[in-house]
Amino acid sequence: MDVLHKAVYAFATGAVADALAARNGPGPGQRHAAVRPGRHAHLGPLPRGQAYGA
Repeated sequence: MDVLHKAVYAFATGAVADALAARNGPGPGQRHAAVRPGRHAHLGPLPRGQAYGA
């Protein structure tokens, strides 16, 4: 019974987290990754104005 309760709780928590994450479009990390696909050590963080969708 405890395992079933935890499974339902995990599913509901994941659904809520996914809904909250998807409602504002791509986040700062996704915008930064779109600058150049792949790993590049020389790319720094996005400027603050671009990071938060200002």
